Amino acid sequence: MPIKSSPAPLAISEIVTEFGDDAGGSDSLSEYYKGGANVNDVATNSNIPTSGAIDIGDFYGAGNAVSVAASAGTNIDVAPLFGSPDTFTNAVSKILTIAAPIQIVGNNVALTVPSSMAGTLDIQNAGNIIGSRGGGGNAGSGGGNPVGGAGSAGGAAISVQKAGVTINNSGTISGGGGGGGGGGLGANSSSSNTVNFGSANYSGTRGWQQNFGPHGSGGGASGFYDGVNFGPAGSTNTTSISQNSPPGSGTMNRGNPLGDGGGAAAHSKRYNVGGGSYQQTTTTPGGAGGNGGNGYGFDSSSVVNAQSGASGSSPGGANGGDGGGAGAAGSAGSNSPANNGGAGGAGGNSITSPGSVNYSVSNSGTINGTQG
Repeated sequence: MPIKSSPAPLAISEIVTEFGDDAGGSDSLSEYYKGGANVNDVATNSNIPTSGAIDIGDFYGAGNAVSVAASAGTNIDVAPLFGSPDTFTNAVSKILTIAAPIQIVGNNVALTVPSSMAGTLDIQNAGNIIGSRGGGGNAGSGGGNPVGGAGSAGGAAISVQKAGVTINNSGTISGGGGGGGGGGLGANSSSSNTVNFGSANYSGTRGWQQNFGPHGSGGGASGFYDGVNFGPAGSTNTTSISQNSPPGSGTMNRGNPLGDGGGAAAHSKRYNVGGGSYQQTTTTPGGAGGNGGNGYGFDSSSVVNAQSGASGSSPGGANGGDGGGAGAAGSAGSNSPANNGGAGGAGGNSITSPGSVNYSVSNSGTINGTQG
């Protein structure tokens, strides 16, 4: 436990009890400079000098730090590393050492300091702490999702959930890269051509029907030819009608009658086809967009580099966006003339915390990603 606070009297024997005596023999304050053999250089001991004049009053509130070393792992919760739950939740100074080349990774956050912590924690990192990669967005396709999908965000390297944490980094702390957005589905294209046809006898797929009202009055004409419909339009004297379904600029001419009878009631008479044309339109679907590239970071099995977005398919599929590097956002997917690409995923934070939780960072290594 930390040494008592001022103004209670303090004896050198209490300092020895708290910090130990590495040299043995008679005790002197000069054995208890911060950063020396007995006293850790941690925030709790900030009033203790590292050299020069030293006074017993410098030790009020100071305390011996509990130090543990981390091993490589995934989704590390700091609390269990200190063994007894009391150690992590008591107001003692704690040191977590991550030596090179140890690597700590996460499927989202690699290393978490939970809110149950009491006292202070000094994280001394010389290894590599890496958040998860963001996944690339899906390509826009003709299956009902023509717009490119958004890339997902990269994961954070360290999450600090309680104040009192100091991070001394000489290694690498990297948030995951955001995934690239998927490319948009290409635009459909169409082409038309005219098909000419000659005369044909009336059948179930080719023919002309002339409609008459009561006593032969009124009426109009309609025709059909291999699935193309003409009319209805005109009157009993109409001999040419325009293409109706599918829409087009073709026409059908009336041929010879089949000699159907009439009568006083409304009726229709059949005619052969006298030739004509129809317009045929062919639609080519747009090509699928490209998938977005995955970002840098841990992918549940290993740490991967950022990937480039895939190229869109012909015709006209837009390219997927590139995945982001360490701590960087992914690129948006490209737009086609018909459909937008997806947004790139945000880069993962190197260090993240709730807004009310403060921490401090000293860095002589590499930190990739926003601290927030």
